[in-house]
Amino acid sequence: MIKRRLIIGLLIACLLICGIVQAATLYINVVDRKNGDSLAGASIYIDGEYVGTTASDGTYSYVHPGTRDLRLKVVWKGYRDWIDYVDADRVRIQVDMVRKDETLTVEVYDAVTMRPVIGALVRIGGDGISRQETTRNDGSAGFSVRSGEIYNVDIHASNYYDLAKTVQMGSSGKVVQYWLFRSDLLAVQIRDAETSGSIEGAEVFIDGARAGATDINGNLPIHLQRERRYSLRVTAPDYQPYQEERYVEADNVFYLVHLSKSAYPVSLTAFSEAMKPIAEAEVYINGTLKGKTNQYGRFMLSDVHAGIYEIMVKASGYEDWMEVRHVSGKGEDIITELRHDRASVTIRVEDTNRKAVAGAAIQVDGRAVGVTDGLGLLRTALTTNKIYAISAACEGYEQISTDVEVPPDTTEFTVPLTIKETFNAWMLVVGAGVVVAILLGIIFVVRRRRSGAGRSRSPRTRGRL
Repeated sequence: MIKRRLIIGLLIACLLICGIVQAATLYINVVDRKNGDSLAGASIYIDGEYVGTTASDGTYSYVHPGTRDLRLKVVWKGYRDWIDYVDADRVRIQVDMVRKDETLTVEVYDAVTMRPVIGALVRIGGDGISRQETTRNDGSAGFSVRSGEIYNVDIHASNYYDLAKTVQMGSSGKVVQYWLFRSDLLAVQIRDAETSGSIEGAEVFIDGARAGATDINGNLPIHLQRERRYSLRVTAPDYQPYQEERYVEADNVFYLVHLSKSAYPVSLTAFSEAMKPIAEAEVYINGTLKGKTNQYGRFMLSDVHAGIYEIMVKASGYEDWMEVRHVSGKGEDIITELRHDRASVTIRVEDTNRKAVAGAAIQVDGRAVGVTDGLGLLRTALTTNKIYAISAACEGYEQISTDVEVPPDTTEFTVPLTIKETFNAWMLVVGAGVVVAILLGIIFVVRRRRSGAGRSRSPRTRGRL
């Protein structure tokens, strides 16, 4: 029994060994058809079923029964799919992969205006091909190329510098964008001759024709053919015009022009509040003393450059006058009105006994300014170097008025006012009546007491007799 089982096992093992010996192995080698490079990671499909990927050397071994032909498919990114039937008895096959056709799009833009450059000639070369196209209205040109290849791109456009680039295609289409710089571009830069600051809005003329105005940075791009002579003129508000002949060299890229400010006359007249001229008033421009007014209150400068200035006028006994002026055009004729200095004036009202009088109404030059407080005081601001009529009135007191001069260059000043109590006749009559009534009352009481004393003594006298 045991021998029979052993024989059966040996027969089965022989059959299995024979089956293994009859199995076939297909060695697949995947390469790039053009350069023969091995393609690692390519996907292998047998009869529509994924079985694995190629190794680092581009190979894959597939074991099969060898009883029928195989449908082999190889897929790799950037390449066309490879599909074919392999004979059952074939043991080795090389799969030559062909790269896909992709689209290379070249877009060309002006480097200054950032607008598409129309009609630029674009040439590409590489992978054994050479093609050229002109850019369309959107500044683009398209080419059918092979994925993974390297191509040279050359761009030429009228009045632009030529451009040469290299493009490495990937596994899909690609869009490349390039700037073109004009070969006739010339930048005009306008600066202030004194400060070197940029001048916005300066008008630039080339051969008498207006080319444009400078931007906020004082720049203006223009297009001029090189190696020619041009007449350049620049004007700007409040600046002296500039003009000269210039030859544009082949390698010139910009012109720098400095403009000098125009000079204008500035006159100033200083008046007081009463419209009287103020002589010897000091005139300052941007903090610098420029001189003093004459006897008619006049001061003049003949060459003030255009610009914005802080003008200040100072005079003894007057408040400072200050104003910011833009000197331009035909100059400035400035009229100033200086107010006298103000002083804090305290009006103190008291009676003849030096007692503070509260509630006294105060007037200055007939104008009511307020009433005194509990301490008999009223404070107000008055112009110095002037005489005022100051009056005080309070019920029960006589009104008082006096002329007071507030001295110049005074910051604080006190005006004392002493008022008398008024004489009231009715109060005197009432007071006298009260006194008379008191006296009559006293007389009446004294007489009544005496009369009572006499009646009490008479009976006693009769008894004694």
